[in-house]
Amino acid sequence: MKILFPVWELAPFIKVGGLGDVARSLPRALYHLGQDIRLIVPYYKALKLHGQRRYKICEFNIIYNKKKVPIKMFKIHFLNDNIPVYLLQNPFYINVPMADTFAVFDLAVIEILKNNILDWQPDIVHCNDNHCGFIPFLVKHNNLAVKTLFTIHNLCYQRKYPVLIVEKMGLLPSQCRIMRWEIKSKQINFLFEGITHADLINTVSPTYSKEILTEEYGEGLDDILRRESSKIFGILNGIDYDICNPAEDPYIPYHYNNSSISDKSKYKVFPFFEGKKLNKRYLQRKLNFSINKDIPLIGYIGRIAGNQKGIDLIHKMMLRLDLEKYQFVLLGKGDENWEERFMWLAKFYPKNVFFSNIFDEELASQIYAASDFLLIPSKFEPCGLIQMIAMRYGTVPIARATGGLKDTIKSGQDGFLFEKFSSHELEKILKKAIKLKDDNPDKFAEIIKNAMAKDFSWSISAQEYLKSYQKLLSANL
Repeated sequence: MKILFPVWELAPFIKVGGLGDVARSLPRALYHLGQDIRLIVPYYKALKLHGQRRYKICEFNIIYNKKKVPIKMFKIHFLNDNIPVYLLQNPFYINVPMADTFAVFDLAVIEILKNNILDWQPDIVHCNDNHCGFIPFLVKHNNLAVKTLFTIHNLCYQRKYPVLIVEKMGLLPSQCRIMRWEIKSKQINFLFEGITHADLINTVSPTYSKEILTEEYGEGLDDILRRESSKIFGILNGIDYDICNPAEDPYIPYHYNNSSISDKSKYKVFPFFEGKKLNKRYLQRKLNFSINKDIPLIGYIGRIAGNQKGIDLIHKMMLRLDLEKYQFVLLGKGDENWEERFMWLAKFYPKNVFFSNIFDEELASQIYAASDFLLIPSKFEPCGLIQMIAMRYGTVPIARATGGLKDTIKSGQDGFLFEKFSSHELEKILKKAIKLKDDNPDKFAEIIKNAMAKDFSWSISAQEYLKSYQKLLSANL
């Protein structure tokens, strides 16, 4: 099967969020299932080649704003795989992301398909998020013999621009399915166009695919999504077990796994209980915390975003707690007001609270390896990867029962979930988990073992995507 995978970010070449990790891992998993998959990415000024040699394939033109826009296309490969990655470059429109960037990018992708510029025609175009929102429409508009799957990674990122963008693309606004209120405000919604024109739509977890049909989670598109519900489904994201592996992670001082057996690792590998204890002591020392194996060490890794990540719940809870009985380590960047509040707590409780707004991959690994618990009190969470990484490292997730968190954690078996979006509910479940750890260490060890034994590898998710592709090609959609 031939699959074209257009996406706006791709780790490690250019990474802004979790989509960059997905774009690295899912195509690799599909490639190893024998699929002919190729990626296409904007060649931003900030993109780094990491030593990969680029090959110029061709130059071609698109028409945008009634003018010829030259596009250069280069080819590289994944660092460890023979997967082609095509880079589209224009010194003005595709350099630093701006209002016109993804209109130009989407037009360029269609131009490549229309004129068979690659001498390779995909069966499926797998579009990702609002940046690729016009590709499904343009496929139909140009009567191209290709099916489209549109993946919504986060519904709240919709990319609304003036309707003038459509006219610059050489289209009539009446040809697009613009909502009434968007006509009045003279805006067009890239995500909405993708949703209404794609042959199939998936979200990155089964629960989120149902949540977005409701007013609470639908981000203003719930009525449209309900009309399209017959073609909406969820596939859970995975994590890369080659990267997320406490037996091999170069950033942690003590390596471990859940069986204490490793013939492949170049490191000395401890049983998980011993490895967790040693890493906890190491991080306590590094952060100038008290060295205490019994005090609960509680981590948070993620965006400092009160509108989604539940940072406000954590802060309210911490203000109520006797912080000298806990150790908190928080790593993330985002809203400056919230960053300042956590910095204040760290300043007044230096032996019990550490906060850094400079993302440090090494520290992140050490938090996963050392912490007893990881907090994920999200208001909504399309999938979430940090709970999967935490479980891989034997750190027990404490999360709100929403989206992918609900799909990946079984409360009381491999983590803990709470329902109501409330700092009091978060505090209640955290104290329940700590009490279990203190009073019933055997049961707590069983929870850690269960968490570490779960399989969130991309090979499982890739099989589900493969079924979706096969459905697209076999159905008369």
